[in-house]
Amino acid sequence: MGKKEEETKLHMTKADVVVIIVCLLAALILAVYLFNSQEQGKLLRISHDGETVITIELAESISRERQDSESGGRGIYYLITYEENRAVPVRYEERPDMPVGVNYNLVYISPEEVWMEAADCRDQICVHHRPIAGNRESIICLPHRLVVEIAGEGQDEALDGMVK
Repeated sequence: MGKKEEETKLHMTKADVVVIIVCLLAALILAVYLFNSQEQGKLLRISHDGETVITIELAESISRERQDSESGGRGIYYLITYEENRAVPVRYEERPDMPVGVNYNLVYISPEEVWMEAADCRDQICVHHRPIAGNRESIICLPHRLVVEIAGEGQDEALDGMVK
């Protein structure tokens, strides 16, 4: 191999340098965006069939629970039952007994995470979903048309849509 061939193989053009710099900057911007979007959300929104059933301020709800709890409980439960095609949430300090003959979802809210504790749906995908903690994370129960999502303060609901 001659000297001229070695130079052409190792030589980078100005365009190559520009492409590398642009890719590195894009990766840095994406990393910063993803890091900031994983901040803890302030609101827990539970919606059924596209309509918000209840909105819970996570920090306030959990800190109040810590102050009120004498038994050392660390979280709260919301039992959502379905009556006449609408969801009815009820708050519990301890794990409630599951209703018989009524469709339900049981959501557990701890200081660090939120998860679906139990449901009577056939597939149980929502129950086996990993706990959510970050902004814009959600758990969805398709059979009951229930969405449990963490949203930041001021996050606009109008931007989201539902296709039927």
